[in-house]
Amino acid sequence: MPKDPALWVLGNLTTDDLVLADGTTAMGLSGGNAVFAALGGRLWSPRVALSARVGPDYSRRHLEALAAAGIQLALSPVDAPSIHHWALYETTEQRRFIAWLDSGSHLEQSLLPAEVPSAALSARVCHIAPMPLSVQAQLVRYLSGRGPLISLDPHDEYIAGAESTLLDVLGLVDLFLPSRMEAALLFGRDAPEAAARAFAERGPRAVVVKLGAEGSLICGPGQAVPLHVPIVPVTSIDPTGAGDAFCGAFAVAYGRGDTLVEAACRATVAASFVVERRGAMAMLPLDNLAAERRLEWLLHKALAAP
Repeated sequence: MPKDPALWVLGNLTTDDLVLADGTTAMGLSGGNAVFAALGGRLWSPRVALSARVGPDYSRRHLEALAAAGIQLALSPVDAPSIHHWALYETTEQRRFIAWLDSGSHLEQSLLPAEVPSAALSARVCHIAPMPLSVQAQLVRYLSGRGPLISLDPHDEYIAGAESTLLDVLGLVDLFLPSRMEAALLFGRDAPEAAARAFAERGPRAVVVKLGAEGSLICGPGQAVPLHVPIVPVTSIDPTGAGDAFCGAFAVAYGRGDTLVEAACRATVAASFVVERRGAMAMLPLDNLAAERRLEWLLHKALAAP
């Protein structure tokens, strides 16, 4: 395991069969929020680790590629089959995931606190990727006060009817990174700026509402007007995992002391590499020189905005 990891990701591994809106398909891709988040963090730091449950049918080739990319793996083998689903896009922003008939469930493949390695407690940031809210709440409470900053990305499928549970754990979270849809579900209406301010008042050091192709809004406690950070203009092929990569990169940058704007720009750059390709492994090898060029352009754009 890396010494004093910059980022430890807790989440899921999946196999994705992709069907894009134009009919393009790509089968058997390595996916999962943990993979994309770890690669997003890895773009900016060599000290990234990943913990997830792994079923007996998950591709060892995908795991070997992650290890070769410098991602430290601390996996919990389980008997349940891995998550295998169709990612069906009707537009670039509208999608649905449909599980294969023999796929493992989200709950079966989600880590519990007893499976979190003790080494994760030495990480600067532990990022809890989208999982059932009951699991995420347990992980937040387990990690709270044990050392790492806690980063949380909720899952839209588990918010409705459980808003009070999610709002309660925000006081224990340092970084809260919902999508626009998730923010609307939790806040009660689609008002990203107002939602960001309301979430920040609950206690997180930073709130980021991910707006997809419209960029992101960043907000800290007492910040009256959230700051908008635009996207990097690239040709989008497959947005799957872009939000997860954003979260991993943001957590690394914030954890090492970057400002909210700098962290959001690094996160946006990481997401830009994801949308240009199909599948997580297509990010490899990581292009650090191109990342620095994109970051320089985006920082100038974000800091010049009124």
